[in-house]
Amino acid sequence: MYKHILYSFRRCPYAIRARWALGICSIKVNLREVDLKNKPKELIQKSSAKTVPLLILKNGTIIEESFEIVEWALLNAKDNIYEEYFPKNNKKEILEIIKENDLKFKFHLDRFKYSERYEQNEKYFHFLEARKFISKWNKILNQNSQNKLWLVGEKESIADWCIWPFIRQFKIACESNQIFEFENHQSIRLWLSYFENHKYFKAIMHKYTVWNESESEKSFPIF
Repeated sequence: MYKHILYSFRRCPYAIRARWALGICSIKVNLREVDLKNKPKELIQKSSAKTVPLLILKNGTIIEESFEIVEWALLNAKDNIYEEYFPKNNKKEILEIIKENDLKFKFHLDRFKYSERYEQNEKYFHFLEARKFISKWNKILNQNSQNKLWLVGEKESIADWCIWPFIRQFKIACESNQIFEFENHQSIRLWLSYFENHKYFKAIMHKYTVWNESESEKSFPIF
């Protein structure tokens, strides 16, 4: 079995981001699916945030930020694809839009999707705030429509990789609340469908049983 270990949780968008990069870059790991209510001791000990994703390399190096896992995957891909997906001329824009997603959009997304954990009477407010980013990114995709609907530049980049899991989570939250938001944002709907219909999507979202020390390791990805 492979010696890199990835602690993951299937539905976590940060973990999806990490799994997507590892899968696209053809880097195989031992995947340990985590029960967030009963976290493994190693995860608690080695992650400062005590959450997923957590990548432990076979040399003992620990990578616990999802973006850093993405970048590590690119740097260690069999093919030299780092510049293809993280081009120097677009690096600033890529980092800015990912930061916007992680610090601003995710804040409102959580308070809309998990309103029972916060102030339920503010649920619709956070939906409206999250929708502003959806509209903004939809406009960007509209402007880039001649370039096959990518968020930054003329090609697919890690900006797309890092953001689509969160947009998917927002779509699911809208559907569960009977809000058909994506009917009004065609470009972002088409962009998201690219990932949801990608040949690797099912493998990235494969359901693993919760890991425990008595079980044999499970490899990821399985294409």
